[in-house]
Amino acid sequence: MKDSGREAPEERNEALRDQVDSLLEIFEQQRNDLAEAQSTLATTTVTAWSSNNLIRVLSNAAGVPVEVHVEPDAFKRSTPEKLGHSITEAVQAAARLALEATQQAVAPLEASAGGIPDLSDLVPGAPSIRDLVRTMFPEPPTAADEPASLDEESEDQYYRDRSYLRDRP
Repeated sequence: MKDSGREAPEERNEALRDQVDSLLEIFEQQRNDLAEAQSTLATTTVTAWSSNNLIRVLSNAAGVPVEVHVEPDAFKRSTPEKLGHSITEAVQAAARLALEATQQAVAPLEASAGGIPDLSDLVPGAPSIRDLVRTMFPEPPTAADEPASLDEESEDQYYRDRSYLRDRP
């Protein structure tokens, strides 16, 4: 016959051991996922084109441009203002693609994180690690935030006046 006073603490200890073992397995999986994500992100690049196909931008996983290619006939087919708009458009598109690639790379980490409690769950008043991670990936600007370009008539006038040849103040 077992002592009922001793049985309950032993069962609780066994349950705690099982929880700790489970958390250690999740931690080990997250560590492996993190190493894989870091390796993937270190070699990830994305390419985006402007809508007029005059500008191509190659960016790293952080959305930082590492190469900007301007088509040779860009200066014949566009105005400086439109070309600036095209560069902005391509850089922003590359930033959005980089964000998507980064989110895909860290998705396994987020999936395994669902199995463990957040820091704020364990320590009252502590910040949420999940909320902190969400703020690490801000949305890049959208096409709606971009400046308006010259209309066709204004562009024609720009070339007729040869104002691009004059010094600007």
